[in-house]
Amino acid sequence: MSLNNAKKVIQVLEETRFAYAIERDRLNADYADYASQQALAEFRSAFGDPELSYEQLCKMLRSASNKERRRQCKTPWAMFMANFIERNGNSNIHIPH
Repeated sequence: MSLNNAKKVIQVLEETRFAYAIERDRLNADYADYASQQALAEFRSAFGDPELSYEQLCKMLRSASNKERRRQCKTPWAMFMANFIERNGNSNIHIPH
């Protein structure tokens, strides 16, 4: 993932996390579902992948969120999530480098 794309991914993660935190009392969705519904176009742009599907994005974000809950490092949340997604993207999911 290029530095520019990484910055875009981090920005979209931060924006959707902030919005989710504000709205989650009224939602019946986890973060992955919310972010995928609300910002799929932004994630497609950030990843440089116009074919990224809702299901693929949910899978990536859920996997990263599960790992994030178990982490013990002090890396900022969005940076951790972006790094995890880049390193562990499902082989069926194209993430440009």
